[in-house]
Amino acid sequence: MPRIRTLFLLLTIIGPLHMAEQLLTAIDEFYSIRDLIGGYYAWFDPAAADHATVLLVTIVWTFVSVLFYTLLHDGLPRLIVPAIFGLFGVTEAHHVIESILKGAYDPGVVMSVPYAIVGAMLVAAVWREFKREVTTTDTTFATAHR
Repeated sequence: MPRIRTLFLLLTIIGPLHMAEQLLTAIDEFYSIRDLIGGYYAWFDPAAADHATVLLVTIVWTFVSVLFYTLLHDGLPRLIVPAIFGLFGVTEAHHVIESILKGAYDPGVVMSVPYAIVGAMLVAAVWREFKREVTTTDTTFATAHR
């Protein structure tokens, strides 16, 4: 678990650096996110925008609360959050792909590389811990039922 904590902390540091790079160069992803949120608001009558916002905040906060809840457990549930963060880090490699496809700089590409690498390392560390937990649980279960 110490390796997972270290990699998680690294992602926590790299994430804002990645966003700072985008703030300094261009915030193209913001426009994509804004369009996505705009699509969400299109499901509602304009007069219900306040309710739509409260609903969205409630859904997001409930999801985050469930993630935090998993961290309060021992065993496999505590691996959910670092796995999700690691996978998110890996997906930031999309900047490299977009940069190659454009043949030019894509805002965020520089910091997306360490973000994706550390994310992949975190996923690998979580996977190793998952296998260790499953093996330990299987061994404990088998020993208890002899």
